Amino acid sequence: MNNSKEFFTVSADSGYAGAGFINGEVSRVWLPEKEKSNLLARISAWAPYAKEIRGGSLAQRIAEYFEGEPVEFPDTVLLDNFDVFALKVFEELRRIARGETITYARLAARCGKPKAARYVGSVMGKNPLPLIIPCHRVVRSDGSPGGFTTPAGPSLKIKMLGLERKK
Repeated sequence: MNNSKEFFTVSADSGYAGAGFINGEVSRVWLPEKEKSNLLARISAWAPYAKEIRGGSLAQRIAEYFEGEPVEFPDTVLLDNFDVFALKVFEELRRIARGETITYARLAARCGKPKAARYVGSVMGKNPLPLIIPCHRVVRSDGSPGGFTTPAGPSLKIKMLGLERKK
């Protein structure tokens, strides 16, 4: 099967964001980088020969999200190389509404494995589709943000949660 890879970048309030597609299905979302060259380096590491395309609706929604607009991400996604429990975690996480949070432990329990909070955290760290699968909405039991696997780290997670609570 031909795995055609494409991507777009979009200027967002927090820098430059983007998304990648395999055979037309969303398979990656890159959260904002201050420098476009840093984003392009991350995209190139994912797919050195990917074709740049116009972003369309998803690009517009990503930009609007970082402007604080209440947008949704119902996009169909391509998730490969994840075990059944990780896919369940991602599925359950997509049900967490904008402006709400859930703890790692509660998310693990909702997925049927209440003692798997640490594993849920490791799944969040491998999430290739932040925003669409809103891993930023998962926090520690004490309410602190916990980790966030982006170059900006937890400060971007806090900013994103703040954007969602505004409107």
